[in-house]
Amino acid sequence: MHLTNISLAHFRSFSETKVTFDPAINIVYGSNGSGKTSLLEAVFVLLLGRSQRGAADNVMLRENQAFYRLEGEILSGDKNDKVAAAYQKNGRKKLTIDGLPVRASEMFRRYCAVSVAPEDIEILKGGPSARRAFLDMYLSQASPDYLAVLGDYQRALAQKNAFLKQERVPDENPYDDLLVEYGVKIIGVRRKFLEALKAPVADIYRRLASGQDLTVAYTPSVTAPSNDIEDIKNSFRLKLRQYREKEKILQAALVGPHRDDFEITIGVLPARAFGSQGELRSAAVSLKLALFDYLKEVRRVTPVLLLDEIFAELDDTRREQLVANLDKYGQLFLTTASEGPLALFGKARTIHIENGGITEK
Repeated sequence: MHLTNISLAHFRSFSETKVTFDPAINIVYGSNGSGKTSLLEAVFVLLLGRSQRGAADNVMLRENQAFYRLEGEILSGDKNDKVAAAYQKNGRKKLTIDGLPVRASEMFRRYCAVSVAPEDIEILKGGPSARRAFLDMYLSQASPDYLAVLGDYQRALAQKNAFLKQERVPDENPYDDLLVEYGVKIIGVRRKFLEALKAPVADIYRRLASGQDLTVAYTPSVTAPSNDIEDIKNSFRLKLRQYREKEKILQAALVGPHRDDFEITIGVLPARAFGSQGELRSAAVSLKLALFDYLKEVRRVTPVLLLDEIFAELDDTRREQLVANLDKYGQLFLTTASEGPLALFGKARTIHIENGGITEK
């Protein structure tokens, strides 16, 4: 699968422009603030209907403009899809494939992309919400069923929180059964996913960081004596009963996958508290590249890989290790302040961005 071209109108710093891409390596270079990251964001939005940075549509709209529109062609197998994403100011976003409106879930079902960027460090050192956002974004690509269950859970959670804000809340919460029903499915998928990533993440990090050890551990809100579904359900119900009065006082649901977390350890110390900038960056890159391999295997399609300023905080050894392994990926987008690593430059399409203008080579 790869994106053959993209047209941008009033997206971020771009007025109107079109870019064609190589099915393999594309190096996007230019000075800081020129729009390199915005081009990668446009690619991600076109593929999956949302920003990899979690940006709202009105934020991605060019200043003083009423709409943005992205169009492109995605070659997947023997199919060439014409895809568009358009947003009207103070309105709703519209996604289309071959001119027909589709939901964002259809984009997740058809296409696949992994973004590696400086802000990924927040997955390691930020709060639990950053790690949950990572899980939800990429597990939704891995499994349409996960995306559907996540939507059901989030609706039940919103209903429970609204219920808890009523003036008089009875002892029994009518939404707890729904949280248990959907929540145990989310917990099961997240556990399986993080278990599958453990060894690959550790292996990639070991190569990037010259032999250092890294581990990933899931810390769900609900812990059970085993991974058996009935055990998890019973533990979930028990914890809900234990937290019932506290939830009524705080008027918020305190138990369930919306409180999940996972921890990354480098050596024997938690990365969040003790990792250096270089270690955190290498760990974040390792996590995303292991995720790429996971999605490639479970989806049986090669995701588009977006590497935003990947070399900015890596030392020479880590850069060389990373470049040596880039050939195994499919379509690759790499941003850099210069024309890119010499090892890649000769076999890549180069795209120069300056002040919202694009020059292709």
